[in-house]
This record gives sequence, C-alpha cells and structure tokens, in this order.
Amino acid sequence: MRKASLVLAALLLGLTRSLPSQRRMRLGPTGSSIAIENASGVSHGFMSHGASVALITGDDNETGLTIARYPDLSDSSCTRTLMSYSLDSYYYPVGARGVAPFASTALGLARVAESTLQTPILGSCGTVSTTSQISLGFGLGVWLGAGPDVVALIEGRFFEVPNSGVQSLEARANLSLALGSPRTGEFQAGTVGPAVAALVPVSGPLRARGPLVGVRFRRGLGADVASSHLLWNVNCRVLWLTRNDGANVFGVQAGVALSPALRRAH
Repeated sequence: MRKASLVLAALLLGLTRSLPSQRRMRLGPTGSSIAIENASGVSHGFMSHGASVALITGDDNETGLTIARYPDLSDSSCTRTLMSYSLDSYYYPVGARGVAPFASTALGLARVAESTLQTPILGSCGTVSTTSQISLGFGLGVWLGAGPDVVALIEGRFFEVPNSGVQSLEARANLSLALGSPRTGEFQAGTVGPAVAALVPVSGPLRARGPLVGVRFRRGLGADVASSHLLWNVNCRVLWLTRNDGANVFGVQAGVALSPALRRAH
C-alpha cells in the first residue's frame, strides 16, 4: 500500500510538471450540497448555487470571491434562507496545475433571513427577520485542470454561520473558465507530511482526550528547522470552536511536525 501511494504521488507530481502553465484568473458557477442537523440530531440536506472568481497570487496560492445563495435551509414550514459573500484563500502544496490537492479557508458576510416556529401544533411561524453574520469555512479538495482554459474544483468543507443555527458539512463543486495570460512560475520549496498536535484549553469546557493527528500543508505561526532531507516544524495557533449547544470555546494548539522537504521544480 505504501509503495502504491508513492507511485501515485510521483505520477501526479509528474503530471503537474508536464502540463502547460495555468492562466492567472478563473471564473465560473459554483454549486453545493449541504447537510444540517436540527435540534433532534436529524440531518437534512439542502442545495445552493452561486459563482466564484479567483486570481492566482503565487505558485501555490489563490485568492477568490464567492457569492452563493442557499434558498432553503429550514427543516420545517418556517423560513430560513442565506446569502453568502465570502473571501476565499486556497493553498496548493504541489502547485495549481493538473491534478492537485488544496486546502481552503473562507471568511465572509452571511445575510440570514429566518422565522421561528411559534405554535408547533398549528405550525405557525413568526415574522421573518434578516440579520448579518460572519461566516467561516474550512475545507480540503482537488483541483482538476483540463488544459490551460478549463478548471474544475471538488471540495468538502466545514461551514458555519455562528448565532444562526447553520453548522454543517458541505460538498462543493466549481467549473471555471481560465482567463488572462499564462502564469509561468516556479514551484516554491515547501513541505507536506504528517503532524501531531496537542490542545491546551484557554476557556470553556472543552477538553482533549488525546493528540490531534493530521497532515500539515503549510506553516502557521512557528519555526522550521532543516536537517538534511527532513524538516522539523514547531508551531502554534489559536482555535475558535463552537459546541452543539452554541457555546464558544477558545484554545491554543501547539504542535510538532516532521516532513520531507519538497525541492524546487525546474
């Protein structure tokens, strides 16, 4: 299994090197399927539609704007709709060409229109009120480049609008037309590898039962120490988590990562 994984990674890396340079900008429609649990723990699925525009700002970075409408997020006869305007950041550890994984972060403004159930027996709803909230999104996905002119993105992410009841998992897809002059750049040195971290609570009832295990794509606040073909990283970050009951919990995550150094592509 390990040998097959290494062969697959080498093939994908070779594919991204051999493809032509990606154009600087992409623009296209975005759709998603989102799952939201109600107060009883039952999950309901909904759809959204919108559009995205993004600009490649580096060999491994892309910054974009996404406007999405969620026409119905209610599990009852009452109203709950959402209009989202978000700034998106994409990180591509092997560059934004060919078949490439990415990590995404989104911070935006959400306009939520909703009414609450007043009398459950009769099913009557209160007045619809509209509020503005901050939206947060964190995801992982795959960039699929079909030549220099067409790009598709498939992504799974966690999406939340605090104080609105929208806390969900979302599957998104985007099909874009690539515009502008080709960007010919060098893949910058970086790291991708396993990471282990421990959570140190600052406030709230959150407690960690064990270490956090995952993959580190990018350095946050920390330091890198190079040793031959390996790279050690010590890092820390502040976490903002929201529990199912709506309580906000803050913590500090301290971690150590050991990664193979990725060399500059020529």
